[in-house]
Amino acid sequence: MPEGPEVETIRASIAPVLLGRTIEGAWVSTKKLRAPLRRAALLPLVGRVVVDTGRRGKALWIDVEGGAGILVRLGMTGRLLVEPVATARAPHTHVRLGLSGEDELRFVDPRRFGSVVPYGDAAARAALLVGVGPDVLALDAAARTAIVVALCATARSLKDALLDQRLLAGVGNIYASEALFRARLSPFLRGQDLDEDGARRLLAEAEATLADAVRNRGTSFSDYVDGRGARGDHLTHLLVFGRAGEPCRACGGPVRRQAQGQRSTFWCPRCQARRSARAGRLR
Repeated sequence: MPEGPEVETIRASIAPVLLGRTIEGAWVSTKKLRAPLRRAALLPLVGRVVVDTGRRGKALWIDVEGGAGILVRLGMTGRLLVEPVATARAPHTHVRLGLSGEDELRFVDPRRFGSVVPYGDAAARAALLVGVGPDVLALDAAARTAIVVALCATARSLKDALLDQRLLAGVGNIYASEALFRARLSPFLRGQDLDEDGARRLLAEAEATLADAVRNRGTSFSDYVDGRGARGDHLTHLLVFGRAGEPCRACGGPVRRQAQGQRSTFWCPRCQARRSARAGRLR
């Protein structure tokens, strides 16, 4: 699933070719996406100029003049591409917006867990993001303090807490494992076992982990590409995720994989010993 860095890379790659372009047409397939969408809902965008793009967590939006636009969630396998109209469309293309200059914005999603949701103004867009927490790539001091307090108070595992998009938006399964390794904290440790310094260290590593992934244009395993179809370069920079059985890059011991909350968690048992960060005792 594309996480915050992948969605930000997509946004950054399509923004230069979208801004200033006029939407000239709309098409929607008959296949259902996660949120129902009809062509008629996109017609108010036709004839308007794209004026801005934005993102929070894993949600990306495109604004046209007048304040309307679309909010896109990629789900598990979604792609958002700007391609010439003459280019053959990929299978599972579900939404197309024609652009001035012979290009199209195309939403492709084989598993159809993603969504494209039109909105009429900024207030309607904000309503679509209710419940989405602060973006981990754009935190201010107040947000950091609130997140640290919440981390120290939760009885959930640190891995589960990091994946909570209400707490901090943009961290998914890949980068949760990576941030925990960089912080040298067990993914199975409870938030309540952290002291403030431990929580701040974890949050700082989450921020740094995502920032590094953005610089490397995201992690491509299978479906993810940016908005022009290019793969990300971050795969070779991963420290633990997807490396079960391989030597830890820090200590040389084997990286392990374990199911946690119906997801795969990757960690180094030596570097991330399951001890209380508050009391320093093995648990």
